[in-house]
Amino acid sequence: MERERQTEGILLRRHSYSESSWILGWLTADLGWIHTLAKGAKKGSGGLRGPLDLFYLCEIAVLAPRTGDLYLFREARVRNPLLALRKSWATFSCAQYFGELVGGTVERGTPLPELYDLLRKALTYLEAHPPSLLLIERFERRLLEASGMRGAGLRALGELLGGSASRIFAARKRLQEALVPGG
Repeated sequence: MERERQTEGILLRRHSYSESSWILGWLTADLGWIHTLAKGAKKGSGGLRGPLDLFYLCEIAVLAPRTGDLYLFREARVRNPLLALRKSWATFSCAQYFGELVGGTVERGTPLPELYDLLRKALTYLEAHPPSLLLIERFERRLLEASGMRGAGLRALGELLGGSASRIFAARKRLQEALVPGG
């Protein structure tokens, strides 16, 4: 099996690993949810063409692990930084909520192209349109459908999220309150 892989991905998490390196969490088109070790990325070396931030849509090259599930980050080319997602707190929070929902419902390394497409389309839509309760509910419904739970509600979504449900639903409540004062 070829260890070097190239795929399209959306950066959803970024954690410090060392003084010079990051652990990056990606939802990818054909590898699913993966974590990559980006050695030297904080210093601008290691295959980066500019800094990487949350929600960047990139073409990435990674080296598959021989053991474990941590890929080695090789290179990224930013295709769309989705900068308009940062225009307001509500827009950014909605994008973050969508990313948390998808990240909380997929197993690491399981390719689910329909969930990747759902997130990519939702983030692209948010770039040009304000967040709304209707958009949130539609996203949740489509996420459930893609997970084989057509017609299910928030309770089923909570079961799908498992232990992270209370944290994610607390973020949903804050977002809902921001969109509908007193909501």
